[in-house]
Formats: sequence, structure tokens, C-alpha cells
Amino acid sequence: MPAPDGPEGGLHIVVCAKQVLDPDGVNSFAFWGRLQVGADGRSFDTGEMVPRIINAYDEQAVEAALRIRDAGVDCRITVVTVGDEEAGAILKRCVAMGADDAVQIVDAAAGLGDGFRTARLLAGLIEELGDVDLVLCGRQGSDYDQGTVPAALAERLGAALVTMSAGVAVEGGALRVVRVTPRGEEVVRATLPAVVSISNEIGTPRYPSSRRMMQARRQRPERREASDYESAPGAVGVEVTRLIVPDVQGHCEIIEGGSAAEKAERLMAQLDDRGLLGG
Repeated sequence: MPAPDGPEGGLHIVVCAKQVLDPDGVNSFAFWGRLQVGADGRSFDTGEMVPRIINAYDEQAVEAALRIRDAGVDCRITVVTVGDEEAGAILKRCVAMGADDAVQIVDAAAGLGDGFRTARLLAGLIEELGDVDLVLCGRQGSDYDQGTVPAALAERLGAALVTMSAGVAVEGGALRVVRVTPRGEEVVRATLPAVVSISNEIGTPRYPSSRRMMQARRQRPERREASDYESAPGAVGVEVTRLIVPDVQGHCEIIEGGSAAEKAERLMAQLDDRGLLGG
């Protein structure tokens, strides 16, 4: 990534988004025992029953970019995605939210869990755009939960990396980022160019108006082919070889007793009989 012109020259923000199966729909299929692995053994077969939507963390990354603009920073926001022919649908929602431009890399192999390959393709596109100062990504996809793309992308672009962000601001040509940690929050300063992964703590994304949704439907995202950026076709970083739906079984036993103490005593006795008390 080139050295940025800074806010005075107009900031170019790229947001990386991914299309995923609606997690609520997948969970519902699993709850009712209807979740099945497809014929390829590497994807779920839900037919047309579970809609494909934008990854929630990526939608929050779009929100983070829009908040930078709302704060008065002169910026242009481009949303990009890697996916099959249907994946471009999520870009229209991002444009309806307020993004300026949208680009899709059409890749039939997308969605098989190889975040390193996705990062290679995204890096190729971002380098082609040439004037990108800040890249925002969701912290992870809700399908494979790997979270590898932000770090792999930063490494390929030679950019600073800040993860698990709950807030991003541009101050004096640099970034002020609030990070989520197990002990609370920390505030860090990062130079541009940078890649920042956005966590759900940033809050609820804005909902686009009906007018903007109608306008976005008429916009056609720019298209690129994966072969334009794949220097080593067929190269795999991480490959999902098999998905398994576990056989979930439950057994509930009611422990009778006249008092709480009696119930507790019977429970402890049963646990001891099954060797679950560790001696």
C-alpha cells in the first residue's frame, strides 16, 4: 500500500465484506436435526431455506467506515467482496448504507474456508486500486470463524494491523483505535496505511432507508475475476477437507427429594457412582 495522502487529501477506505449463510437459519436447522453436509463434504446443504446475507462483523466494518465520514473526515468508501455470482448482492446493501463504490472478485472457489487465498485476492485488488489508506474487515466470518483474513491481508500489503476494534477515529493523519481485550479496553495509535478488524462491540449498524435501498438495487458493482489476482492458481493456504454434523443427544433425569439438601445428596451420589467427582 502506498503512503497515504492523509485526511487533507481525502482518505480512501476499503471495507472487505463476505456473504454467509444466515447463522440464525443454520442454527435452526441444527436444532431441529435438519442440518446436512452437501455432496462435496465441505459445505452445508440447506437448499434455498436459509438465506445468504452479509457477515454481521463485516456489516459493522461498513458502519465503522461511515462513522469516520460522519466525524467530518473527507473520505471515499469502497466495499469489496470475494465470492460466487450471488455474492455481489451484499454489496448493494453496503452501498445503500452509504458506501460510494463496490467491487466484486468473482471466485467459484470462495466459501471453502481458505482465508489465506481470500487475502491474496483482496490484496491484489487493493494494490490495483492504488490509493487505499485504510482497510476495515470484520474480525471473522460467522461461517468458519477463522479470523485469518485481516492479519494475512495486512502482511501482504505491508500495512499496520490492529485487531478487535470497538471504535476507529482519524486524528492528525493517524488512527486512534479502541481495542477490545479480555481485561477491558485499550486505546492504541496506528500509522496509515493500516488494516483494522472490527468487533461487534462497535454497536448496531445503521439501517438504510427505503429510498437508498431502491437506488442501490439499480447499481451494478464492478466485477473482477479471481484469475486476475491469483499468481499461483490452485495454491491453498488452508483447506477444509470435511465438515461433520455431530449427533447431538440429550438426556434429562429428574432427581427427586423432599428438600434441597436431600436432592443435592442424591446428585452427589450419582456423580460419584459414575466416577465424575475425581476421587
